[in-house]
Amino acid sequence: MRKEELREQIRENLLSLNTWLRGFFMLLYAVACYVAIIVTGIVMLFQFGVVLLTGKVNDRLLPLGQSLSIYINQILLYLTYNSEEKPFPFNSWPTVMASAQEPVVNLPNEPEPPPKAE
Repeated sequence: MRKEELREQIRENLLSLNTWLRGFFMLLYAVACYVAIIVTGIVMLFQFGVVLLTGKVNDRLLPLGQSLSIYINQILLYLTYNSEEKPFPFNSWPTVMASAQEPVVNLPNEPEPPPKAE
């Protein structure tokens, strides 16, 4: 490419409405991702408190945590140009795949730490 052609290509890219529109949506989704991470943190802390007090998870919170995680993933895919599909509110809210009775994540059991010597 010649120098003039390169300049013209850069000029076209800078004046492209689609690029600036994508940038605007990226900014909005970055804010939405920040809010979703804060809400996920609140759900996480509440769920941890429930487990501390009752010894079991709150089944009603599992779908919310899972859908928030999927939503954050969708936003990050859009922000990093790995997806052209805009997440919620331009598409439907992520659906939860597992029912409340099934575990969302199946992690191996870890051994309990040894008791502290007093």
